[in-house]
Amino acid sequence: MAGVVPLAAAKPDDSPAERFSSHVLQNAANGKRKGRAVSEVRQYNGKPTVFVNGKACFPMAYLSYYPAQFRYENLYKSNVGFFSLSVSLGDRFVAAYRNGRVKPEKMGIWDGPDHINFGQLDQSILEILKVAPDAYIFPRIFCDSPSWWDSAHPSETSRTFDGLSLRQSFSSLVWRNDTVDVLRQIVRHLSEAQYADRIIGIHVSVGETEESVHHDWLGAADYSIAAQKQFREWLIERYGSEENIQAIFKKKPDELMVPSPEDRSHADFGRFYDPEKSSFVMAYNTFKCEEVVDVLECLCRAVKEESHKELLTGVFFGYTLVEWRDHLALSLLLKSPYIDFLSNTNGAGRLTQLGVRDMHFLSETDSIHKANKLFYYEADTRTCMSKWISQLRPDVDPYHEYDLANWLGPETIQGTLQLLKAVFSRVICTGSVNWWFDLWGGWYDHPKILALFSEMQKIGVESIHLPRQSVSEVCVIVSEKSLLYFATATRTSSWIHQQMEQIGRIGAPYDIYLLKDLKDIDLSRYKMLIFLNALALSDDEISIIRERCMGNGRILLWLYGAAIFDNSISIARMSSFLEMEIGYREIEGSFSVDVSLDNEKFSYKSAEVSPLLYIKSGATSIYGETHDNEAVMAEKKSSLFSNILACLPPLPWQLIQCFAIRANVHIYSDSGDVVYANQSYLSISAAKSGKRVVRLPKRAGLRELLESGSNELSSNQQHEIEFTEHSCKFFQLG
Repeated sequence: MAGVVPLAAAKPDDSPAERFSSHVLQNAANGKRKGRAVSEVRQYNGKPTVFVNGKACFPMAYLSYYPAQFRYENLYKSNVGFFSLSVSLGDRFVAAYRNGRVKPEKMGIWDGPDHINFGQLDQSILEILKVAPDAYIFPRIFCDSPSWWDSAHPSETSRTFDGLSLRQSFSSLVWRNDTVDVLRQIVRHLSEAQYADRIIGIHVSVGETEESVHHDWLGAADYSIAAQKQFREWLIERYGSEENIQAIFKKKPDELMVPSPEDRSHADFGRFYDPEKSSFVMAYNTFKCEEVVDVLECLCRAVKEESHKELLTGVFFGYTLVEWRDHLALSLLLKSPYIDFLSNTNGAGRLTQLGVRDMHFLSETDSIHKANKLFYYEADTRTCMSKWISQLRPDVDPYHEYDLANWLGPETIQGTLQLLKAVFSRVICTGSVNWWFDLWGGWYDHPKILALFSEMQKIGVESIHLPRQSVSEVCVIVSEKSLLYFATATRTSSWIHQQMEQIGRIGAPYDIYLLKDLKDIDLSRYKMLIFLNALALSDDEISIIRERCMGNGRILLWLYGAAIFDNSISIARMSSFLEMEIGYREIEGSFSVDVSLDNEKFSYKSAEVSPLLYIKSGATSIYGETHDNEAVMAEKKSSLFSNILACLPPLPWQLIQCFAIRANVHIYSDSGDVVYANQSYLSISAAKSGKRVVRLPKRAGLRELLESGSNELSSNQQHEIEFTEHSCKFFQLG
């Protein structure tokens, strides 16, 4: 490909230190110092958008833990103009659970109580700018504590129940204050550097794998002195006084201790906490989530204040749809004025079959956008070029910790291009942005991949100037409060992740919001609402649902149950809310369900659930039963709307599609394909080869993107399109 540096590591003319020294001396002699870049996120064409120095940008970026300068140059010559780089304050690998068996590429820059190695930071940045001189850069600063800091502050490190140390405690005010001071010094240094005009923000990361979770690789944490103190103070702030705490929990605050690991994992009602029996444990779990938010906001606030609000800030957070226990305070974080973007990942590779499952984001992206924050997707998408780090750098992974199939990509370049296209098209159709995370390096070392990235950047720039609002008629509602009732929840413990993969195959796009947003989002476009996990509903939330959702001929699909929890467990409350009498059996298991719907019969197997809920009476129609003849899927129809209860998720896409068709939702493709769409773009990923009839809501032409020799289809409402197996078609609407 013309203009691309050969895909081999060229030896630099001089060392990074010499280049840095030369650069500084030259600019000092010339008396040059450029101004700082001013970056912000604001609404533009219906979506939050990055503006740098007043200009709207599509900041598709590149990042690697083990970077090479020739790769920076390859990406830059492929139209990628934004870069991140990994900088650690500490001296340990980001995945603490690897327990020291994998090495970081570089030592951390906070290498002593009164010393920050700015030279190393400068070298890393100038390594990019030498080959990409007008690139924009947002360093990722990993804020876990260095080993020397842990040794100096043993009471401020996180502890297991048995007293083992696990890096810094998120509760430690000493660690927060020290880290804030370091971040402020870094911001001042970046703002005064010769390259200040190329720095647009800082991605603040902390915790296990940088993803904003407490460290617990040696056992449940945090039982440190700092954590005990902060938890008690949080209780007083939450409940108002020591007297209130004693009335609720039957103990004085100074008698309350962080719950034991056994108490934290003990379920009272099937897989759930009983809010009357386990209120103290549930309070602690809430504290842990809010503590993570408090840490992230504290660190980002330091960056914002020190940069006079001229730098962007971002964090990893909101992994709600895979039920990360520490991430269940997204609605709280979205209120922060100090955080501009949120990120999460959903790595796709050899185990991913396009069209078989939807590679959904892990967060409620529409709630993020509603809060005027950018969703910046970390696309650590494996390719045919991916190799294990033990092969590339035996010194880094001598114990073969990452020798797993999920770290490899498709076996062919064609399969790789289709996968990358599917990932990118979702980014565009949801009004998001992404960076390509080349973890070990070399994942994107192929001329066809670089050419694809070049076209993606052009499309991304074009997309932000086109209408990007949603056209979805289906809305998924997620209750983060309900997730706190799962006693066994750590990661992917219920039906939610599996159900999202099926919802993505109904042949129509969907929006996804937190339950707390129901009070003020525009619902007029939605014909079907899917309540993914509305198990805990307050009286106010029930009133909002009745007033705003139950009308206009909508179908409301309730998965597993609804309104079971408030201050107590009440199956009667659920029965009253859904107007069907509900029963339950305290058994646990995965159940086979036989469904008869619209003269078709289906069978599927549920996720593991407990207790088993079922419909005793009051339904207008029964659609699904277990082999024990218990009704587990039923509809209660009224003149204004319908409630459909499915007690055994995840429902197959075919069933959800049937309900969507009943609700008059527009179906673009009825073949189980993954469909993304907005006002200007359409993406379809198909598992099987063959022709598809693609139906548009109105007449439009289709211009195929990211495909050599692609077709431009004339204006029509119905198009017949040929797909190959596990392929993606991405179109701009004419």
